[in-house]
Amino acid sequence: MIFDILIKNGTVVDGTGQKNAYRADVGITGDKIFEVGDLSKAKAKKEIDATGLIVAPGFVDVQNHSDSYGSLLRDNHLESLVRQGITTILMGQCGSSLAPLIKGSLASIQKWTAVEGFNINWTSQAEFMAEMSRRGAGVNLATLVGHATLRRDFIGDSTRPLTSKEELQVGALLKRSLQEGALGLSVGLAYSHERLATEEEIHKLLRIVQAHQGVASFHLRNEGPEIFAAVNEVFGFLRHVPVRSKISHLKILGEKNQANAEKLLSMLEVASRDGVPIYFDVYPYLASAVVLYLLLPDWATSGGKNELIKRIKNPDTRKDIIRAMTAQNYPYDKITVATSSLGPTFTGKSLAEIAKAQNAAHPAEAALNLIVASRDQIIVFWHDVHEEILEIMLKHPLALIATDGSGYNIGNNTSGLIPHPRSFGTTAKILGRYVRDRKILDLEEAVYKMSGRPAQWLGLKDRGAVMKNYYADLAIFDPENIADLSTYENPFKYPAGIKYVLVNGTLAIENGEYKKILAGQVLGKNI
Repeated sequence: MIFDILIKNGTVVDGTGQKNAYRADVGITGDKIFEVGDLSKAKAKKEIDATGLIVAPGFVDVQNHSDSYGSLLRDNHLESLVRQGITTILMGQCGSSLAPLIKGSLASIQKWTAVEGFNINWTSQAEFMAEMSRRGAGVNLATLVGHATLRRDFIGDSTRPLTSKEELQVGALLKRSLQEGALGLSVGLAYSHERLATEEEIHKLLRIVQAHQGVASFHLRNEGPEIFAAVNEVFGFLRHVPVRSKISHLKILGEKNQANAEKLLSMLEVASRDGVPIYFDVYPYLASAVVLYLLLPDWATSGGKNELIKRIKNPDTRKDIIRAMTAQNYPYDKITVATSSLGPTFTGKSLAEIAKAQNAAHPAEAALNLIVASRDQIIVFWHDVHEEILEIMLKHPLALIATDGSGYNIGNNTSGLIPHPRSFGTTAKILGRYVRDRKILDLEEAVYKMSGRPAQWLGLKDRGAVMKNYYADLAIFDPENIADLSTYENPFKYPAGIKYVLVNGTLAIENGEYKKILAGQVLGKNI
């Protein structure tokens, strides 16, 4: 037999988590792995010498914002993801998705990106997935349905509990979207359009997800001092309706006490043993990317963007907002502007620096000024995660490793935005810093947390492993030289050491060079 592609002499780390790295060849025919083993006598149209390299499954990023940050609609190559060895992404996170849009509105993603100018020619989940298939993508695309997106389809900018009729409408739309290929539901409990959702509303939606064997992803209501209550809230949902779930980008902002991190993880372990089907994802960086309005008290953001801006412009309520923010003792010198509709003027500057330049009495004043000037379209980096706690989370058996980022290319460097370096370097940082250098994880475990385990959680039965009859999604890298090069100051740098990436049997990266090929597929239960 003549293979289409033959990968020779590599060390296979198969993505199962077993400590069984072994020397083998991988023969690929079409979009599938045809054979793994000693293929020294085989012939192929294309041969790759992987001597000294690791042959791993393509990484499955189960916390990706290429849709909500608008990247997928601007440039469907998503090059910074492909260059990390990521071959599949799960979008529709934190309560927001690009479908269904029965009113054609992208309002649920406007807190992350400017939505003007996007061409939206779909309303249903099926139409969205068909359009993404037509356009193509650099990686495989899967999506959840956003809770806020569903709510906005019926109540617009209102932030209130749903009526009984609206609950039925939202549930019917979720059911239809799952039937049309969405893989589950995401809930953004911290965001204004979902804060007032009742427990029963969420229970009803989770029952629909459960009936369709889907998954759920939860953005916690709080990632700071109230995180234990926030995690228990999610446990409460899942004890009522056991749906295979994860907590998005788990962290404890500002926490230095490792005992509290261990307490949090112990809570997850106990819940898991008690039958709560819960995992969490984590990324290997010490700063969060946060929508600025999350620093404000909940009551200030009730009613949506227009009501928030009215309150800030009212002298009395403005004082009340500043008083509430001051009481939180936020580390304003560690909160820097990353992206806004204001262009590069404030990019890279901390709220403390901006306040000083504006002669503001307090950095909270500067934050409110920015929200008004940007029409509430501003994202900040919050440098308040401690590495010791991050490492505890990375090692945990319930951890999935994901980017929480988006796809970019270095041409975006002229746009004035500062992406989080996780969008360029997550997988390389794990394999370089935390596997090779710090030895926090062993190689097989790290690969498993980025491939086999997330694929299993998501229900992808033929991706996430180097096995016969699996799709030929592969990442081939140099374990001695792999490294993340992206920084907060200069994020537009691709990682070193990732030599080859195959997406559905097609070479997307060859000898470290991007081939500009859209080989990704749209993934769904019924397509």
